[in-house]
Amino acid sequence: MTDAPAWRAWIRFPIDNWPSRIYLLLVVAAVAYFAIDSAVTRPDASFASIWMLILTAPISLLATLKLVGVVVGALVNATIIGALAHLARARR
Repeated sequence: MTDAPAWRAWIRFPIDNWPSRIYLLLVVAAVAYFAIDSAVTRPDASFASIWMLILTAPISLLATLKLVGVVVGALVNATIIGALAHLARARR
C-alpha cells in the first residue's frame, strides 16, 4: 500500500494533462483507422499503419511486433510529453 503514491506519480504524467491526452487520442484514432482500413481493404493496399508508427516513433520502429511497439511507444511518448508539460507549468 505504500507504493500507491509513487505509482500515481508515474501514471499522472501520461494521463493527467491535456497535451498527453490529446496525443493519446491521436494515437487511438490512428490505430482505429488502421483497424478499419485493414478490415475493409487488403492489409497492404494502403499506408494506414504508417500513421500509427509515425505518431509513436522512435520506440515503435524498434519493436518487432507492430502493435506492441505502438502501445509502448505511445506510453513512453505520452510520459515525456506529460513531464515536459508539468515542467513548463512549474516554471511559470
